Amino acid sequence: MSKEYGKEGGIIINVSSMAAFLHSPHQPVYTATKHGVIGFTRAMADASSQGDYGVRINVLCPAFVDTPLLHSVEHEDNMGKFVKFKDDFKRSMSKFGVLQPSLIAEGMMRLIMDSSLQGAVMKITCSKGIHFHTYEPMSA
Repeated sequence: MSKEYGKEGGIIINVSSMAAFLHSPHQPVYTATKHGVIGFTRAMADASSQGDYGVRINVLCPAFVDTPLLHSVEHEDNMGKFVKFKDDFKRSMSKFGVLQPSLIAEGMMRLIMDSSLQGAVMKITCSKGIHFHTYEPMSA
């Protein structure tokens, strides 16, 4: 993709989760990997900008989304030893709501179409809809 190799550039959208911001004691590895996706995306976006690669890299962080996977929290074969926390997951879903996949698609399209976005961390929640996480500028 990189223009440094004679390619035309492009767009990469990584998918993280609101779990990166609202951790769950029942999912420490999931929480950590979702943090990692955000950090990796932001670092690669900066590298792409500084290297003039012509590749925009952003990350999408949805809350709970109405998918078959979400409904699988009832099943031990999907959840393993964490199935005992299914009621906690259900309470969280009830508290935070469940997003429709169409809203995630809308966010994805915005990340693709808005050429000003580079290293953006898009959050999608029931309470605020599509919005962006902001970071303090780097300082010494």
